Amino acid sequence: MDTFITIKPKCKVLSKFIAYYYIHESSNVNFKKDIIYHPHYLVALNVYKNVRIEYNAFGRTYVPSKSGNKEVILTINNKTSKVVRLRGAFKKIGIIFYPLGINHFIEPTLSEVATNDRVSRFDHFGEDLLTISESVLQESIVEARCEILDSFFNKHFKGLEEERIIKAVSMILNATEIPRVNELADHLAISRKTLLRLFRKHLCFSVEEFRSVVKFRRALAAYEEAVRKPHLTHIAIENQYYDQSEFINHFKSLTGFNPKKFFSSTRQIQANGPHWTF
Repeated sequence: MDTFITIKPKCKVLSKFIAYYYIHESSNVNFKKDIIYHPHYLVALNVYKNVRIEYNAFGRTYVPSKSGNKEVILTINNKTSKVVRLRGAFKKIGIIFYPLGINHFIEPTLSEVATNDRVSRFDHFGEDLLTISESVLQESIVEARCEILDSFFNKHFKGLEEERIIKAVSMILNATEIPRVNELADHLAISRKTLLRLFRKHLCFSVEEFRSVVKFRRALAAYEEAVRKPHLTHIAIENQYYDQSEFINHFKSLTGFNPKKFFSSTRQIQANGPHWTF
């Protein structure tokens, strides 16, 4: 068995940038689980204890390592679904940031600390993060865990001064219809080239990649939030797909599943938690 607990930041300032924290762990040395993580515009910072990470073209595998070993990983899942294989006992802390959220806590840009488009070893916070992570894992009270994490990120809060990328991301996330690249550039009075540079620099996405993932996530949310599950054609039309064929192809390109298969095989672990396919 494994346990998965999500925690919302209590600090109102932090809650604008951090979607939630989570603790995922298992003490079973024979534990095995394969999970498919699907594309998202949220950014994950994960601290692992007692694991070694093995990478391959399809994803990564976590296998037992020497006691006390810790590793910090930054994950930006912007293109396609990846498989994560959990093997043996492990402990994991996740900090899940809204778009541009992590940028408020680091001095370099995201593209400077993300050494890989998807998964990068992350040492920006140095020993500080490893130290408080140990405190979080040793603490059994959820509220106390939250206080430790909130205190850490309050201490490291720096802010983000690039208003153009903040406005562009807000427009994509909040507009009823996701604006196109030309509309964004015109609204911000900048060139398409500058807009692309800003997205690459601060999000490690192209503009179109970001729009694509937001569109996918909107369709997923629309299906899940409906009391009576709507027909897929309705979901497609309501989320700016030209037709059901485009809707199906988009889901298959991102997840490897058609929408019908995806919705039936994917579930949210907890309220505010991630969506996994087992």
